[in-house]
Amino acid sequence: MKPTKRRQRTNYVVTKEDGVFVARCSDLGLVCPGVTEQEAIASLEEALKLYFEDLPGPADG
Repeated sequence: MKPTKRRQRTNYVVTKEDGVFVARCSDLGLVCPGVTEQEAIASLEEALKLYFEDLPGPADG
């Protein structure tokens, strides 16, 4: 049987603080800075990928 991928939806906001963009996902407590807004979002996307990768799946019990 082919494994199914879980797609998670998360909300986040990006603000500019002290000259740095900050992408913040309050629901999960993740905060990622970046020189540009796009860099902050890319960092947050990577953090989210790692966060969800570590969650147990249905086969893990």
